[in-house]
Amino acid sequence: MNKQTDYEDQKRREVEWWESKKKKKGLIGKFLSSRLFHSDTGSYSSYSLSKKKFNYVIKQHLKGNKLDKILIAPCGAGGDFEYVNEFSDEIYGIDLSPIGIKSCPASMITKKGDIAKSGYSDETFDLIASTLFFHHLVKIGFQPFLKEFYRILEPGGKIVILDFSVFYPLNAITRPLKTIFRNPLGEIEEEAPFRPKYMIDSLKQVGFKNIEMYGGTFTHPLFFVPFAKFIHFITKPLLDKSPFKSFAWTIIFWGEKPR
Repeated sequence: MNKQTDYEDQKRREVEWWESKKKKKGLIGKFLSSRLFHSDTGSYSSYSLSKKKFNYVIKQHLKGNKLDKILIAPCGAGGDFEYVNEFSDEIYGIDLSPIGIKSCPASMITKKGDIAKSGYSDETFDLIASTLFFHHLVKIGFQPFLKEFYRILEPGGKIVILDFSVFYPLNAITRPLKTIFRNPLGEIEEEAPFRPKYMIDSLKQVGFKNIEMYGGTFTHPLFFVPFAKFIHFITKPLLDKSPFKSFAWTIIFWGEKPR
């Protein structure tokens, strides 16, 4: 099976995942999703800490400047809107799932589509925000998607990516558990954290410049919320320091298209 066939199958599974999102998990999945291990608040805490840092990185680079157009790709149900809407009055979103798009904020300009063939005109956007997308594409490769982002960015346009690091220490426990218990939380099979250098090298190969990397957070959704806040507090000074930032749960990448 070639990569194109793999990708077509993966797109189908992504849409099916959205359609089955509300289905009940098995017994093990319910146990691992219980308040002993996880809570909605806990998940929100860890993800939101990452996305608050994501917002901070954008803010530091833009230095108060407002942009014309921002694209969130993929946009899912619009959860990233609140982290980028202060930077532009025109926020666009693209996603494979019509179910996800229906939940996006009304002020977002959304379209159902494939990010690899977005259909947007050349040099349309000033910034592209992509969160928790590329860990779905480790087997497919990053370049087809980064090339499309590069094409639709204005000269001088920015890209900011949030995703998972393979070096996060807790992966040594969570990744084998996923295999042993046959994916109890219903994640898409192809999901996998990756080496930060893989993204950096891919960005460079496509043509992005001024590439920077930041740690998002060392917390994890399985952490009890007070413990997650404690871990974040004591590890926050390490998030922008090498080599520690490579070991964060989430990593933020910044790049720019030359003018």
